[in-house]
Amino acid sequence: MRYIYLAFFLLIGTGVISAQSPDALSGYIVTKNNYHLTGAIGLIEHSRIGSMVEFINDFGTPYYLHPALIKGFVFYEGPAVHAYESKYYRKQWMYLRVQYAGNSVSLLQTPEILVDYDWVDGKVVSRSRKIKQYWVEIAGNRIQPLRRLGFRWQMRRLMEEKAPRLARKIGKRGYRFKDLYTILEEYDRECAKGKRRL
Repeated sequence: MRYIYLAFFLLIGTGVISAQSPDALSGYIVTKNNYHLTGAIGLIEHSRIGSMVEFINDFGTPYYLHPALIKGFVFYEGPAVHAYESKYYRKQWMYLRVQYAGNSVSLLQTPEILVDYDWVDGKVVSRSRKIKQYWVEIAGNRIQPLRRLGFRWQMRRLMEEKAPRLARKIGKRGYRFKDLYTILEEYDRECAKGKRRL
């Protein structure tokens, strides 16, 4: 019951904070049936109990959207385009930022600020800390957290079915965690070759 009250106060608190914040950026949300609704994207919040994003439509009405309600959202910050997708993992919905989107594999990242909420003297108190969690999604499979520790074995296991040659290279020079984008691009190329052969 305590968590229900906490979620309710978080929704109200998020509305109060973001309604006062002029930091909303031009963008759009993608609905479950693939419609793009334009407006502005405000506060993006990621906590242990879930994620929330503020969307202000073209009429100026703010909405606070849970990831289960939409496919994702995009906003523009100068020339940069930021895209987030709604994902479900272990009974929790979250917004993950798209870092790499190929035809066969995607790399996503948890928003870097994680907000923790707790009860202190009968009040909801928030604390934020920085995190950097990556997720990988092979086409047709669910997302998986990607960790530095055990990276070689995890990536080999994920890639061995469709790109066995690449899987054997993981862990060698040029195919380590710091070369993640190179590995994903090569995986996409290998998968594309396999499709052309069929």
